[in-house]
Amino acid sequence: MENSIAVITVPLTEWQELKAEMGIIAKSLLDLKNKGQKEFLSPKEAMEMLKCGRTTLQSYIDKGFFNITKMSSKKYSKVLIRRADIDYFIETRA
Repeated sequence: MENSIAVITVPLTEWQELKAEMGIIAKSLLDLKNKGQKEFLSPKEAMEMLKCGRTTLQSYIDKGFFNITKMSSKKYSKVLIRRADIDYFIETRA
C-alpha cells in the first residue's frame, strides 16, 4: 500500500469564518475554565498576567487583541478587560 497525501483547498472566506468561530469556541471554553474567578480584570491585573507594561497593554488594545469595557460614574471611569480574552491571547501566542 502506497502512502499518499490528499490536499484539500478551502475558499479563503470559509477559512476565515471557520477560524473566527474556533476563536469564539476557544474563548467560551476559557470562560468555563475560569468559572469562580473574576471575569473582568483591571489594567494592572492584566499587565501582571501578561508580564508587560502599560504601553504594551495599550498597544495590544489598539491592535484589537482585547476588547475593553468602560465603567464610568460622575467622579471617574474604569477600564476592564475580560480574563478569557487575556487567557486566549496567552494560549495562542505560546
